[in-house]
Amino acid sequence: MVSKESVSLSGRTAPSQTAPGSTATPSRAAEERRALDAVLASSTFKKNPRLASLLEYICQKYFEGETDTIKEYSIAADVFRRPVAFDQTTDSIVRVEVHRLRRKLREYYETDGAQAQIEIVVATGHYLPEFVDRFPLGTAAASSAHNSGLDADDSAGGTMARFSHRTRARLRLLSIRSPRNLEVAVYALTAAVAVLVPALFWMRHTRAHANQAPQPVPYPSQIFATDTAVRIRCGYRKKIYKDQDGNVWTEDHDFVGGWPVDTANRPIARTRDPQMYTTYRTGTFSYVIPLAPGTYELRLYFAETMFGPLSTLGGGENSRVFNVQMNGKPMLTQFDIVEDAGASTADMRVFKDVHPGADGNLRLDFSGTIGLPVISGIEIIPSQPGRLLPIRMVAENNFYVDKSGNLWSPDSYFNGGMLALDRAEVQGTDNPGLYAGGRYGNFNYALPVDQGTYALTLYFSEKYWGLGATGPNGAGNRTFDVYCNGIALVRDLDIAKEVGPAHALQKTFRGLHPNAQGKLIVSLVPDKNYATVDAVEVEDESR
Repeated sequence: MVSKESVSLSGRTAPSQTAPGSTATPSRAAEERRALDAVLASSTFKKNPRLASLLEYICQKYFEGETDTIKEYSIAADVFRRPVAFDQTTDSIVRVEVHRLRRKLREYYETDGAQAQIEIVVATGHYLPEFVDRFPLGTAAASSAHNSGLDADDSAGGTMARFSHRTRARLRLLSIRSPRNLEVAVYALTAAVAVLVPALFWMRHTRAHANQAPQPVPYPSQIFATDTAVRIRCGYRKKIYKDQDGNVWTEDHDFVGGWPVDTANRPIARTRDPQMYTTYRTGTFSYVIPLAPGTYELRLYFAETMFGPLSTLGGGENSRVFNVQMNGKPMLTQFDIVEDAGASTADMRVFKDVHPGADGNLRLDFSGTIGLPVISGIEIIPSQPGRLLPIRMVAENNFYVDKSGNLWSPDSYFNGGMLALDRAEVQGTDNPGLYAGGRYGNFNYALPVDQGTYALTLYFSEKYWGLGATGPNGAGNRTFDVYCNGIALVRDLDIAKEVGPAHALQKTFRGLHPNAQGKLIVSLVPDKNYATVDAVEVEDESR
């Protein structure tokens, strides 16, 4: 049983289960049940009784304090009536339906549930429901701010509304221990303000400098141990953000210095989540992020939205150049986003074998050479030593779980091409879902990797030529070349000639290395008609 304010697997603070003996208050339990009832009563879930039953089942187990029984086998048996001989290695029904559930929950909270105070989250990697406060303070001021479209910081009057994130976080932590502590803290901090304001005014007019370095703005959940992914949307100051894969990103926290920027939506290439890049932190700043001991994969998200060929400010390369250090050691030196990826283009730099420092923190320092540094997202994921997490993508808008239980996401990192609408039953494979869609045209992928050696596997099928109205023989109608970082991997590829129409073709290329920008640029260039690919997989072969 977790404690009342234990860290959720999505990175936010979640209330405890409400089993007998739990420290959760009856009022909180009632709020959570009402949140579930609202979801089940919505039009989104009334149209999906199968998903409604799944959600109701896992939430009821949560309410009863039986979270340890929320397993794939029990869900398959109790919800989907699978037999005792159910084998999760060959039957992926639970994984597929839970992925559908995550998408429907996201749809609900973007439409009917947009004003909900509590959000039900089933984070990637497990089946445990979490009841997350969408407004961290959970106060009337926060609720009022949400209803009026303002930040909680700007909506509440008086001195308390202008306390820093750190002060508000400490107030919240005090309230965990005792409501009386919160009352005492409010009076104490109000008195402190009366003393500090004149002192601060005096300090501004002197040459005195504090000897103590500034401390990072903490996030309340960081005082609790967690071994799950950390996802920070930099510069984001409102509620949680869920990306297109259903991952939950927290508001900006654990920073020192700099300031947040929120820009208007604009086209961003090579991403399915352009909204991720509408906020960023800039200036001279650091992140000091508490981490449990272990090995992690670090992903940094950048996009240059100010300078570029189409900007009224002009510029491009050499308009913004900065350095990034990790735990005091250089990570990115003289880094120029436009040089690295191009203007208005999502750029992910990924690093394996990342560890917290001796103080238990991962420290990232950003300093400018020309202009000011920017960053839109920081993602830290537990991983294996010496090995980058695999990239697995299908060229369609749906997720797919293969026979081995691997999750394949809709393709990203692409530039150019279109998703195919052709549907044909592909033969010669145990995983037909890998060939359900396809990207076609003259296009490429910029696949982010760290230094090392990688295997690239491409999955093809000919679902147009040689089928239906195009005649019985598809050979010779589509040929194309495949390159990686400018080196030809295969020329004049003719899928129908090699395996026939509507048959799976898999090609693996080993011993590949990233370019100087940390990418495998996989280009599919037409010779006759369009190039095409159905799925892309990258695996680290460094060890």
